Order: sequence, then C-alpha cells, then structure tokens
Amino acid sequence: MANHNSKISIIVPVYNVEHELSRCVDSILNQSYTNIEVILVDDGSTDRCPSICDAFVMKDRRVRVIHKPNGGLSSARNAGLREASGEWILYVDSDDYILNDSCERLIAVGAKYDCDIVSADAIREFNGGREYMVHGSLADGKCYPSRDFIIKTVKPCEWYAPAWLNLYKRSFLIENNLFFVEGLLHEDMEMQPRVFLAAKTVAYCAYPFYRYVDRASSIMNASKVDERVTAMEWIYSNWKSKFEAIEDGELARALNGHLAKCYLHSCCEFGHVLTVAGITNVYLLNSSLNAKEFIKAIFFAIVPSIYIKVGGN
Repeated sequence: MANHNSKISIIVPVYNVEHELSRCVDSILNQSYTNIEVILVDDGSTDRCPSICDAFVMKDRRVRVIHKPNGGLSSARNAGLREASGEWILYVDSDDYILNDSCERLIAVGAKYDCDIVSADAIREFNGGREYMVHGSLADGKCYPSRDFIIKTVKPCEWYAPAWLNLYKRSFLIENNLFFVEGLLHEDMEMQPRVFLAAKTVAYCAYPFYRYVDRASSIMNASKVDERVTAMEWIYSNWKSKFEAIEDGELARALNGHLAKCYLHSCCEFGHVLTVAGITNVYLLNSSLNAKEFIKAIFFAIVPSIYIKVGGN
C-alpha cells in the first residue's frame, strides 16, 4: 500500500525562462507537504536559468539540478524521470506554478487508493483572464478503473492532455516504459492515451492545484505551424491504430469520438484539412460523441473550407 508520507519527485524542465523560474520553484519549495525532491532539468538554457537553478540547490537540499544539452521538453522530462527517486512523479512546467497545498492534497488521494494516477484540476491564466479545467463528471476523492475514467471524461470533453495535470506512481511509469517521445511537438497529446490505457486505476482530486500560465511567447505558441501539423498528423495516425486494436466496444467508441473531436479542432486551429489515413468524413460522422459533434462533422464534410474558416462554430 502507498504511504501517506511517500516522497514526491517534482520534475521541472527549464529552458530560457529566467523571469518565470523563481515563481515556479518557490511555489514548489513552499509546499505544505515537505517530503519532496525537486529536479530542475536545465535543457541547455542560454539565459540566466543555469545559475538560478544552481542557486536553488544551495538554498534547499531537496533541489537537484541536471544540466544537459538542449533536447526539448520531452527529453528534459525523460531525464528527470530517470533520475527521480520518489514513489510519485509530478511534472511542473517552469513558466507555471502550483498552489502551496497541492502535494498534500494529491498524495492524500494517491495514498488512500494506491492508484496508478491521481488526476486533478487546473486554471489556465491568459491576458488577465482565466479558464477552469475541471472534471465535473467525476466524484471528488473517488477511484475509477481507468477505462471508466476515460469514458466518463471523454463524453463531456473533460479528458485533458497535459501531463502536468496528474500525479503518477513512478513504478507505474517505469514498468510501462511511459517516457515521452523526444523530438515531437504536442508530446502530451501523444502520451495521453498511452498513459491512461496502461493504467489500472485513476483517482480524482477535485482541486485546481495547477496554474497554467499561457504566454504568447511560449515554445508551443511560437512553433512553426508546419512542424505542428506534421506532429499532429503523426499523433492522430498513431491514435487511430491504437484505438482500432481495442476490443472493449464502449471504450473504443469513446476514444474514437475523442479522436474525431480533436481532429476537427486541429483542422480549425491550423487552417487546413489534416491528412490522416483512416480519418474520413464517414469516420468523423460515425464517431461523433454527440449531436453537436455530429452536426460539426456534417458541416465539415459538406464545406470543409468554410467550416475551418469559421472555426467550426
């Protein structure tokens, strides 16, 4: 059984965020739950981040730093996971921050059920506004078989991709080889089905512990559209193959509905139709999660250029 005082390894990939890094790390070091290790992975930063990381090591013995050549977010997270010694893993991006009782709340749920994943809520902050990312379809403090968690959250569009939204048991990640694909944009999208389909149980903590600061200058927002399109076409093709192999009919329907919805969203986001083998108009219509998504699929099938131009609304 999990221990209520189990160590949490908090992995923070760091790349050229000298103005945001201290806010992030301070939010972690000020946790009410103190049995943590903080792994700062300096991914070849060219600003003051390396020295800031080193200063935190001198300030708090719980902090460790890995200095490595630039390899991207996935590479940095993987490096941190390989060095982690805690029983639980939490990813926090270096331009974001967490509330000071986050670890205490998450570990209480994880220890109670000894589950593979504890999923929680977040708030996206942007230009002075905020948007909640919550799992309104789930019961606070309840543990679900992973397939039930997926089905319950997909239907109301509450199955969120970010890796930082969950606390993971380290042994679960290692034993299932759940490392991020390196050199790929939208790595959290690729990882999402792999993680949840490998899990046996997922518990829910109804607490918006994470603050996602959506910066216009962030790596993802600044990335070239062509690279992002190539990544998403590869990811959706990979999803399609995985979902075809699932024998559980209800789970397969939910996952294909999620894929159809995400695909239509990406077409609008990137401004043109993505090319993915097997994702046809018939597939989109047959996989629609609900009446609203079915209408979107019809609109897209008849006049894709107009659908994309108006953003699918």
